[in-house]
Amino acid sequence: MTLPSSQQRRCGDCLAVVNGIYCPQCGQKQKSPVRHFGQLAGEFFNDVLNLDTRLLDTLKVLLLSPGRLSNEYFADRRTRYISPIKLYFLLSIVTFFLIQQNLEILTGEQTTLSSIEPGAAKAFGDDMYSAIGDIKAAPIAANGLPDGAKDLLHERLSRLEKILGNKDWTQLLRTGLAAAPQALLVLLPLFALLLKIVYLFDRRLYMEHLIIALHNHAFVLLTISLDIVLWWMSDWVSSNWWQSLTVLFSSLLGLWVPAYLLIGLKRTYRQSWKMTVFKFMLLGLCYLSLLAFGVVLNILFGLLLL
Repeated sequence: MTLPSSQQRRCGDCLAVVNGIYCPQCGQKQKSPVRHFGQLAGEFFNDVLNLDTRLLDTLKVLLLSPGRLSNEYFADRRTRYISPIKLYFLLSIVTFFLIQQNLEILTGEQTTLSSIEPGAAKAFGDDMYSAIGDIKAAPIAANGLPDGAKDLLHERLSRLEKILGNKDWTQLLRTGLAAAPQALLVLLPLFALLLKIVYLFDRRLYMEHLIIALHNHAFVLLTISLDIVLWWMSDWVSSNWWQSLTVLFSSLLGLWVPAYLLIGLKRTYRQSWKMTVFKFMLLGLCYLSLLAFGVVLNILFGLLLL
C-alpha cells in the first residue's frame, strides 16, 4: 500500500521519496546532525570500535595470508576489511612516523658524517662539496634561467654547501625522509603498470593491478613498522636471550617478505610456479631499478627543500 504524498518521508536536500537511511536520489543520510550529545557520542564510539575490528582483521590477513586481501576484494567481499587506499595511507603514516622516531633515537644529538664513518664521510663530503662548488661557479645565467630562478638555485646550493661543510648528515637524512612518502606514492602506479605489462595476457584492468600493488606496498610498510618495533623491544630487557629472540623474529620477518610477495603473485594471478618465479624475478629487477631511480629523485627533491 502506497502512502499519500503528504505522509511520505522526503529527503531534505532533493525532496525525493525516502524509504531507508540514505536518499536513493542524492545519497544524503537521513539523520539530522543536530541530536542529543549522547547519541552522537554513541555513534562515534561505535564507528571507532568497528574501525578497530576491521583494522585488526585486515592487518592479520595482510601479514599472514599472501594475496588473500586482493582476492577478497576482487570477489566483492570488502565490508570486513579496510579499503586498499585507506590501508596504504594509514600504514604509510605510521611507518614514516616510526622511522622518524627511530632516527631521533639513533641520532640523539645531531649526528655528523664524520661520527658515522670517518674515511667514507670525508670522501663523500669532499666530493659533494667540490661538485657544488663547480655548479656554483658554472655560468648559470648562460643557460637561459631567469634571474629569480638563478638566485634561488644559488641560495639552495649555498645552504647545501654549508650543511656539507658542517658534515650535517642528520639534516640531509631528515630531508630525504620528508620526501620519501611522495616518492613511494609515485612508484605505486609505476609498479602497477609493470604488473599490467608483465601480465599483459591476463586480461585484468589496470585498477586491478593497482589494488594488488597497494596491498603489496602496504605489506612492506607493515613489515618495516614491525621491524622497528622489534628493534625497540630488544632494549626492553637487558638479557642475551631476549635480544636473540627479537633478532630471530626480525630475521624471520625479513625472510618472509620475498616469500610473501612470491606466494601472493602465485595466488593472485594463478599461473604455474615456473612462470611465477620468472615473473617475480623480472618484476623485482625492474622495480629495484625504479626504486634506485626514485631514491635519486627523492634525494634531489629533498635537497631542494633544504
